[in-house]
Amino acid sequence: MATKKTSANGTSNRPSAAEMRDWFEKNKGRLERFEDAKDALLNLRSISKDTRYRTVQKITKEDLKRYLENPNNYEEELRNISRYLVTRCQIYYRLIKYYANMFRLDARSVIPNYSLIEDNDKDAVLESYESTLKILDKMGLQLEFLKVYTICMIEDVYYGVKYFDENSNFGNSLFLLQMPPQYCKLQGIFPNGTLAYSLNMDFFKRNKDLLELWGEPFQSMQKQYDKDGIKWVLMPQEYSVCLKFRIEDLDLILSPFAGLFNALLGLLELEDLEDIAAEQEIYKLLVATIPTIQGTEDPNDFAVDPAIAVDYFNKMCDALPSYTDAIISPIPVDYISFDKNRASNDINKVQNATKTVLNTSGGSQVLNSADISSSSGYEATFKLDTEFALSSLLPQTERHVNYWISQYTNNPAKVKFYDVSTYTIKQFREELLENAQNSLPTKLALASMSGLSELDALALNFLEEDVLGLADRFSHPLSTSYTQSNNDGTKDVDDLSDEGELTRDKDKNG
Repeated sequence: MATKKTSANGTSNRPSAAEMRDWFEKNKGRLERFEDAKDALLNLRSISKDTRYRTVQKITKEDLKRYLENPNNYEEELRNISRYLVTRCQIYYRLIKYYANMFRLDARSVIPNYSLIEDNDKDAVLESYESTLKILDKMGLQLEFLKVYTICMIEDVYYGVKYFDENSNFGNSLFLLQMPPQYCKLQGIFPNGTLAYSLNMDFFKRNKDLLELWGEPFQSMQKQYDKDGIKWVLMPQEYSVCLKFRIEDLDLILSPFAGLFNALLGLLELEDLEDIAAEQEIYKLLVATIPTIQGTEDPNDFAVDPAIAVDYFNKMCDALPSYTDAIISPIPVDYISFDKNRASNDINKVQNATKTVLNTSGGSQVLNSADISSSSGYEATFKLDTEFALSSLLPQTERHVNYWISQYTNNPAKVKFYDVSTYTIKQFREELLENAQNSLPTKLALASMSGLSELDALALNFLEEDVLGLADRFSHPLSTSYTQSNNDGTKDVDDLSDEGELTRDKDKNG
């Protein structure tokens, strides 16, 4: 294996990824309790709970309009609205998860260094390739970056710190710790193209225990702050994790779906009206009267003693079901109800508003699939949505991953992620199969997209071919329609449909 560089985890006062993950799970309750950011310093997950919801619930469309007219001055308010909508609005949550789950970090090729003009040492290439694959297997990228992508869809920017156990023998040795965004700001771009951000060290004034627990780089950053007094300290590149969806504008921090906020808030208002309408539909108001003696001119000349009438009225009220009230009035006995047609119209308004939101959210009308009537419509929609989701975040992911690998091996191979999503990967695999038939090197990429890492595929191939000798033990090798056909050019009988079998039988009999 290639000689490793001094790792970013080399300091003894830095916890392992497993320890950080365990601490995070055990301290969720603590991290969810916090005071307002103006009165207290926040702690990790405190950016995503209680107080912001109490504030955002009072948002009006006029407030939203003012925020969007000057988003740089209302970054925190707009971020809180997006978080609130994720919790309150199911349509928005589905939209966020729809795009965040598109990423397939197993759709990749690992490419060793190769020279066209110099001799390529096979042992060196193998050494480089193996060390890179081992680091990749330990990282478990898919889960950690799913959290990153979800935050980017909600907030635009993810600020984090990397913990990686390079000496672990297990996968998922990577843990990304999210930093509170109100204590972070973009500062620039590192030489390899990844984003750089600074952390406001005031965060640790009331969180000294976290400073000790989280270890490096925070302790060194605190020393720098104590030395020069500048509270915004650059997060060192070897620890930094920062991705931005709106990569075209580093000055603007704004949710990718901010343009939908007004429609989503309107949708929530309509849903509230629907609840009111549903209650009104079953609501009844009973009106009881105390009759007067006919022929008398005295309106107080009751035919029933009012005391007795009230007694029976109270007994009736005790037996009334929910959504039914009663009063005593000098008018004939009747009931009052609300227009059912109005409630039905309100429900239709909610359905139409939901459809409008989905149809204007960048191609995600697939979530409202009743409007798509053909497979080509689905395919076109998936391609558009894939491009929207992956175009900015996937290249940033690739830069981060390749930089991290370079931290742990002197001669790393290059990782190339393909621009395919969960919804387009099947078609891409078919293209790779065709390329493989034309002798292009796609076998390991195909294995990776089928759920086996490159190392797993090579290990299983070694087991089957060299150890067990399955190719020799089985007299009839496994075959598919891609690799085998009958002498007459037709597919095997098992591959034919019922109509195909009937047609072939007729040809033979004729």
